[in-house]
Amino acid sequence: MLRKSIWILLLTLYFDNVQSIYVVTDTPNVVVNVGNNATLDCSYRTQVESAFSLEWRFTPGPKGDGNAEKILYYTDGKTYRLGPQANRIKLVDQNPTNGIASIRIENTRPSDTGTYSCDINNPPDFTGTSEAFVNLIVQVAPSIPECKVIGKPYVGNNVTLLCRSSIGQPSPKYAWSDVNPGIEKSSSRVMVKDSNKGTLFLRNLTMEHSGTYKCVSSNILGERSCQLVLRVTVSNEAGVIVGAVVATLIALILIAVVAFYLLRHKKKNPKIPVIGHELREDAVAPGKEATSHLMAPSVHSSGTNSDSMNTKYNIVV
Repeated sequence: MLRKSIWILLLTLYFDNVQSIYVVTDTPNVVVNVGNNATLDCSYRTQVESAFSLEWRFTPGPKGDGNAEKILYYTDGKTYRLGPQANRIKLVDQNPTNGIASIRIENTRPSDTGTYSCDINNPPDFTGTSEAFVNLIVQVAPSIPECKVIGKPYVGNNVTLLCRSSIGQPSPKYAWSDVNPGIEKSSSRVMVKDSNKGTLFLRNLTMEHSGTYKCVSSNILGERSCQLVLRVTVSNEAGVIVGAVVATLIALILIAVVAFYLLRHKKKNPKIPVIGHELREDAVAPGKEATSHLMAPSVHSSGTNSDSMNTKYNIVV
């Protein structure tokens, strides 16, 4: 505090004859653990006039690239607190017209991480540096990470195991491990790890990749973990193809068996050729046999009668 007072005094002596403003911070980077209080330093040099005002703005996020929000405003002896931090923000010096414009954030939360700006407006001081910036980082242990599989765990496919904590400052590091005690794994399994992104890339899956995998998310304040079970199976498409191939083979085998049986049966029972009937000149047509038998006695009688007549009359030729 003594050093700061001397610094302000020197600045005052230097700028006594000049209408200008100079705002500075001794601690541009502040790091606290979650739940602790954080003091954001801001001091200035100017001749305070009736139109003097102090404004603190907050840009959330570790990169400070979002939209700035007004969180505290002082003018004419009154202090106005705005936003979700309103109940936790206080001026270090309740009368900030004495050159100290610092604020204190109580019971810090992870959402307090970001960039804070201290802006002094004191017409007619329009020259010089009127604004100072303070970066606040609220450290917090990682939250329980979420473990999940990206991709389809089929044989021959590639998948990525992802592990990510939604909260953690500094940014957590991630470590994957295969949790299967007593089960030996082949060294041919291809696994690529990224400790910053929390990914484990598994290439060309085999059944050996199946098992339980554990991810540990950690930073300087602690660690948390999650697990997942990976089950590598044959894809439905491959199953359909295999089924079609098997069905085709079975059909071909059945056709071959039937063909073999027919050929063998034919060899054991050869076909007997049918020989056609020869027609004789004196053959009796079907249906004429009865007539022939009826005519036979007449011929016989006629012959008998002729013999009798030849005998009776002794005809000599």
